[in-house]
Amino acid sequence: MKKVLFLFVTLCLMTMDASASGIKTDYRNALIFAYSQANSVYEDDNIKLEFYDEQLWATNKTKKTIFIDLAQCFAFHNGSSTPLFDSSEKKQGDKKASKKGVSSKDDVYITIAPNIGTKQNETYICNMSMHIYGTYTTSESPSGDFTDYDKRLLEIVDELQEESKTQDVKGKNYVGSVSRHLTEDESINNIGASIAYAFNKNAEEWTNVALSTWVSDVIFAPYYVEMPTDLKKKDKRGFGVKETAPAVIHVRANSPFEFDEDKSPIIVCDWEGNYKKGTFTLGSTWISKKKGPSVLAVIGAVFTYGATLSGSLKETSYKKIIHFDGITTNWGKLSYVSDIMKTKQDGEDDSNE
Repeated sequence: MKKVLFLFVTLCLMTMDASASGIKTDYRNALIFAYSQANSVYEDDNIKLEFYDEQLWATNKTKKTIFIDLAQCFAFHNGSSTPLFDSSEKKQGDKKASKKGVSSKDDVYITIAPNIGTKQNETYICNMSMHIYGTYTTSESPSGDFTDYDKRLLEIVDELQEESKTQDVKGKNYVGSVSRHLTEDESINNIGASIAYAFNKNAEEWTNVALSTWVSDVIFAPYYVEMPTDLKKKDKRGFGVKETAPAVIHVRANSPFEFDEDKSPIIVCDWEGNYKKGTFTLGSTWISKKKGPSVLAVIGAVFTYGATLSGSLKETSYKKIIHFDGITTNWGKLSYVSDIMKTKQDGEDDSNE
């Protein structure tokens, strides 16, 4: 009883201190997958494969052109494989392709330029998060399968959200930050790829390499988005560098490990749960903003019955970086919001100065 009373008093004091600071944070909840760094990179004498920013990238280490044959490449997710290319569907990541077993007669390659400069840019191979986002139930996952990984994910989500809720004075909102460090056998998600490469499209033998990584840390915590200020027309004048800042995903938790913010093996998923239905949904936290139509487009819509408006809406996508503010950071008064674009923080925090 004394422990419960002590916890209640502590939370009240924290709430009073946060309110006094004048900070207000409109947040949503994130389920964060942090993948094993040691397993997120493969490298041999010719090629380097890396998983970061939810995608697989390749770097050519040689002075010769490397060809990747998509007809021989596969992506892995929780033990299931998916062809990166299927001629009947003309797209990556189609689960039906593995059932058809139809080989492609088309030559579809990714070409990686030789390393002849001072800086060698990475080449995009495929999206590694395509089966993660979606709605999970107590018996189904977005990929259609229900593996041991999914079972462990549901068990951990049940534990994390309950622990998060206990840190709310009213015991209703998920305001607490909780985490688990996992071994490979305990992991809740595994992703990987098998890549076939050669130095000639007509090669008789292709080198097959594989990359496979797993979630070593999972975190359930509040987050909000710090949106960059868009450059206005007057800001773009002249010839000086005027680079738009990235969107920052602020997480109220401790970082699971040190990482390069430009090459993060971490996926921050927007989490929304429905306890009564026994479901939760994981969504992307990539940020984009649609801009309204110009005056000319609106005028033209009067004469075209709105047809000119359909192609006049522009969408701006922002680079995203992840920042762990720390579990003890003062976020002030927390208010849950229904839309990721409504998350923000107002006020100034003097506690960290």
